[in-house]
Amino acid sequence: MKMTSTIDFLIILLFFLFVFLIGIYERKRITIDDYWVNSRKTNKFVLIATIASTFVGVGSLISNAGVAFSGGGYATLFLMSSFLVYFFIFAKFFAPKIKEFGDTFGAYTLPDYLEHRYSKRMRILGSFLIFITYGLFLALQILGFGTFISTIIGINPSLAIIIGGIIVCLYTAIGGLRADIRTDVFQFLVMLSLTFIFLPTIIIKSGGFNVLSKLPPSFLTGKEFAPWYVFLLGFLFLGASNIVAPDLWQRVYAADSPFNARWAMKYAGIVVFLFLMAGTLFGLFGKVLIPQANPNNVVPQLLKIYLPPGIFGLVLAGFFAAIMSTADTLLLIMSMTLIHDFYQKTFNRQLEPEQVLRISRWTTFILGTVATVVAAVVFNVIKLAISAVSFFAALLPAVLFGFYMKNATEPAAFWSTLIGAITITAFLFISPVEAFIPGIIVSFLTFGVINSLRNRKILVK
Repeated sequence: MKMTSTIDFLIILLFFLFVFLIGIYERKRITIDDYWVNSRKTNKFVLIATIASTFVGVGSLISNAGVAFSGGGYATLFLMSSFLVYFFIFAKFFAPKIKEFGDTFGAYTLPDYLEHRYSKRMRILGSFLIFITYGLFLALQILGFGTFISTIIGINPSLAIIIGGIIVCLYTAIGGLRADIRTDVFQFLVMLSLTFIFLPTIIIKSGGFNVLSKLPPSFLTGKEFAPWYVFLLGFLFLGASNIVAPDLWQRVYAADSPFNARWAMKYAGIVVFLFLMAGTLFGLFGKVLIPQANPNNVVPQLLKIYLPPGIFGLVLAGFFAAIMSTADTLLLIMSMTLIHDFYQKTFNRQLEPEQVLRISRWTTFILGTVATVVAAVVFNVIKLAISAVSFFAALLPAVLFGFYMKNATEPAAFWSTLIGAITITAFLFISPVEAFIPGIIVSFLTFGVINSLRNRKILVK
C-alpha cells in the first residue's frame, strides 16, 4: 500500500480547519434556540444538505458496505431501499405535523411530543431509549472515524479511535446546531466526491459490473449474511425508524415552514438513497478487489489502494465529512435528551438560557468521551449499527398511532415501548441480526391488546 502523500494531508488538514473555524465563528453568536434548532429558520435547500449529510454516516457507508461484503450482496440494496420508501412516507404524513407541533409548543425533541400526547413517564422512557440508541450510533461514528485514521495512517486502532473521538467532541461542543448546519452544507459538497470520484474509479478498476456476476449466487442473494425473511421484514420495518428518528425531528423543527419541511424530506430521501447505493457497491466491488479484507475497513482499504495522491485526500475528506456530519448531530441529540428531557422536564429544573447553553457544551464533550470508550471496547461497526437501529422499533407504535389514532391510550404506548425494548435487548444476545423482528412484532401486538382493553374499559364506564 502506498503512503499518504503531503498533498493528501494538506487537503484533510484544510478540511478540518475550515470546519473548526465555522464552529468558533458561531460560538459567541448563538442562543440556545440556535444551538438546538437553528432558530427554526432553515430553508429547504439547506435542509436537504443537512438531512443528507447527517443521515449518511458510518451506518450508511462503512456498515452498509460491511454487510454487503459479509454476504449481504444485492439484498443489501433491497434492504436499504426501505429508507427511501419511508423518507417519502415521513415527508408526506409526518413532517408537516411535527413542524406545526414544534412551532405551536416550542418543542425541541421527540420526547416533547411523547409527553404532550401521552404522559411524563412516556417522555422518560422515550428519552432513555433515544439516549441508548444514539449512544450506540455515536460510538459507531467514532469507531468508523478511528478505523479510517488507523487504516490510512497505520497507527494503533485504539489510539485512532481516541483521536477521532476528540476531534468530533471538540468540534460539536463549540457551535451546536447552527454551526452543525453551516458545516453540513460544506460537508455535503465534499461528500459528493464519494459518488462522482471514488465509486466510478472502483467500478472501472474492478472491470465493470459484469465482474459481480462471478460472485457466488448465495453471496449475491444475501443468503451468506441472513435468511431471506430478515431482508423482507427489514425492508418493511427498517426504514420505519425514520418516523422515530430524533435527528429528523430536530431538522423538521429547524425548518422555516411545514411545506419546506415536507419538500426537503422528500428530496433528501432521494439523495440519501444514492449514497446508500454507493455504500452497497463499495462492499460488492470490495469483495471482488480485496476479498480477504476485514468488513470493518474494506472501504478505507479501497481508498488507499486505488486512488492517486490529491484525489485520495479529497475523497478521504469526503468520508470524514460523512462521519462527522452524523456524529455531531448524534452528540447534540444526546445532549438535548439529557439536559432538556431528563434534567429540565423530568425534574422541573428551571435554568437561564445561558446556563443551558454552557451546560450543553460540557455535556456534549463528556458524552462524546463516553461514546469513544464504547467504540474502543466493541470495535465492530456492523454489530453497533444493528444494535442501534433495533431499539427504534420499540417506539414506532407509540409515535405512529399517536398521530393517527385518536383513541390511542397512554398505557398502550408505555407498555408497548417498554416490552418491545426488553424483547429487543434479549434477542440482541440471542440473534443480533434478527432482534428487531420480534421486538417490533411484540411492540405492535402489545399496543393493540392494551389499547383495545383500555378503550373497552372506558366504554363500559
